[in-house]
Amino acid sequence: MTFRTRLIVWYSGLLMAVLLVFGVVLLSVTRWVLTYSLDNTLAQTSNRLIAASTAYAIGEFGPPESLVLFLPEDKILAPGVGVQVWDVNDLSNPRLVSQSSALAAYNEPLDAVTLTQEAHLLASASGSPAQLFSETRVENEPWRVQTTTLPVYGRTYVLQTGTSMQMVSSASQGLATIIAVELALALIGSLALGWALTNRLLSRIDVIAEAASRVSASEDLKVRLPYDGPMDEIGRLTAVFNQMMGRLEHLFGVQQRFVGDVSHELRTPLTAIRGHLDLIHRYGMDADSMEAIESETARMSRMVSDLLLLAKADYGGLTLNLRVVDLDELVSEVYRSARGLVKERDLKISIRDYEPVRVQGDPDRLTQLLLNLVSNAIKFTPDGGEITINLRHTSTEAVLEVTDTGIGISEEDQKHVFDRLFQSDSSRVRGDGLGRGDGVGLGLSIAKWVAEAHHGRITVQSAVGIGTAFTVYLPLLEPAQETRHDAATRPGLSLMRRERSTGQSSAPQPASTPKTQ
Repeated sequence: MTFRTRLIVWYSGLLMAVLLVFGVVLLSVTRWVLTYSLDNTLAQTSNRLIAASTAYAIGEFGPPESLVLFLPEDKILAPGVGVQVWDVNDLSNPRLVSQSSALAAYNEPLDAVTLTQEAHLLASASGSPAQLFSETRVENEPWRVQTTTLPVYGRTYVLQTGTSMQMVSSASQGLATIIAVELALALIGSLALGWALTNRLLSRIDVIAEAASRVSASEDLKVRLPYDGPMDEIGRLTAVFNQMMGRLEHLFGVQQRFVGDVSHELRTPLTAIRGHLDLIHRYGMDADSMEAIESETARMSRMVSDLLLLAKADYGGLTLNLRVVDLDELVSEVYRSARGLVKERDLKISIRDYEPVRVQGDPDRLTQLLLNLVSNAIKFTPDGGEITINLRHTSTEAVLEVTDTGIGISEEDQKHVFDRLFQSDSSRVRGDGLGRGDGVGLGLSIAKWVAEAHHGRITVQSAVGIGTAFTVYLPLLEPAQETRHDAATRPGLSLMRRERSTGQSSAPQPASTPKTQ
């Protein structure tokens, strides 16, 4: 059974159940009201008859031999109401004493069961009349009968007043017929309305399903669903589908570019390695070829490691070993590593702002983040330039900053600088001839992931030909005044003092931040 069919069946079934309950209640209430009206009529008639009747005893001496009752029915009885008076002193042989003209041809009790079996219970202990209403059949017609005791001169008489219930039965049957017809019409109408509504509502879902089927069959990610209706559940579903398709199209495009860039980046070192291997096969082993092969192999290894790291981060397979990290110690370690990276170049690396700061994080990943930023600055800063590492804090955040006086990044490229394998304009080269294309463009993507994994963020400010500043914001572990660690940072400070005394070009000196736009 389809969802549409189940929805229609549930809708129609619920409507029919409600209407059926309502019809039964209406029919019962109507019959009760009509019956109650008959009972009032019979009770009023009986009371008037008892009040207006006259009994005469026959017999001169001793107890009366018999009684004569006069019932003034002409003035008291309502149309269609019949009356009988029975002597039930001998319950085994009740005797008809008197009856109205409407029952002149009917000599049987209107309600024989009540008359013969329960007459002795109808009188209360005080002798006041008791009344009982019942339904019976008189000449194959339903009648409503009221039975009332009538004590006279120590003898027990029973007054039975009755009227036909044909009107009640006819009204009940007519109402039942109307309810049945209305139920049938309601069923047909609910089925038709349910079919129309479900078709209107589910047709949009069918369109979405067909669109998804087309995407699955043809891989056409440009499919979008037009919708100009209200923003209800269907409207939101359509909007979400269109947003999902836009996202899928974007991610598929990124994947295609990613695969293309990876293929290109892998092809370059492989081509170099193959060329040097051909030279070795042709002319024999030489140191330059081996050095080039080792360099390209290391480059490929780094790229594959970075790709695996980002892939694990994407599917959640990479976890952080969080602990308390003193960023001032981390900056000192990275500073010493950076000095080793620029020992053969004319670059100045310095630390300007250096404050004790403590965060909750993974020290290895944070070190990787800062090394990637420093390596990126070294790579794109010409000889004679300057790189500055800053560590400070605000009331809630630790601030790590790496600035350089390198070739800079255009405003357009700044929007994509954290994209994987992004390569900026290769015409902007450093003084040594190596352009920004020298590298696979994964370091900044990893830095961005590490910052966000620590609930932080990373920003870039740059101007072409002036320099670049990358800033990382991480949440503080505790207020700054409680996070000073003089003993832990003393080795780094001593190292910087010794380098100042030796006068090395790479010694950390106070540096001004390069102008940024």
